[in-house]
Amino acid sequence: MDNIEQLLQLSDQQIGQFLLSQDHLYKKISEQQRSPMIQQAIECGKTAASNILSIDLWEYCRQEKIEIEFFQETLKAENFRFVLAEFQLPNRIRINQSLLKAAAPFLAEQDLLNGQQVADILLAHELYHYLENQQQLFTVQRQLNYQTGPFKRSARLHSLSEIAAMTFAQELLGLAFSPVLLNVFLLYPVAPEQAQRMAKQLLLID
Repeated sequence: MDNIEQLLQLSDQQIGQFLLSQDHLYKKISEQQRSPMIQQAIECGKTAASNILSIDLWEYCRQEKIEIEFFQETLKAENFRFVLAEFQLPNRIRINQSLLKAAAPFLAEQDLLNGQQVADILLAHELYHYLENQQQLFTVQRQLNYQTGPFKRSARLHSLSEIAAMTFAQELLGLAFSPVLLNVFLLYPVAPEQAQRMAKQLLLID
């Protein structure tokens, strides 16, 4: 993979712009709203992380009675999409053990993690989703008001949750890169073409 250095240099705003652009309501968001929304989500993630910086991540989950499940799946490059990890209401976090094992040699060869464990990063990301629901943070409360024909509608922007969760994990663990890049790095050993497509999408964000 020849564009790792470029990916590592992406700013928080660029990462946020990429994630926001993936939202199915993206075209309903005015250009004037986008940058402030991204920044608010970033700050929300940082603030949430600052509240638990001194607490061991796994111990915190035990205290909160959060169920952590490692699951296995058959990895095939032709799969449309892989689940790295997911949060299920009210208190379950699932982590894809198969992808962790498949990607371990590549990550070790690239020396990307600087001693961090991928499972910790994925856990931190999903922990944010638990916290935002428990505490009704900005990313849950923020609604986008828009119009479809004669009808006025209001809906939550789930991409803001992803921006905040990425920032939360990065801040909590002191990472030198955004965890969104794990979507590329973990997929590359299994589905290199899909991973490269995502990398190019990220690098096209200005």
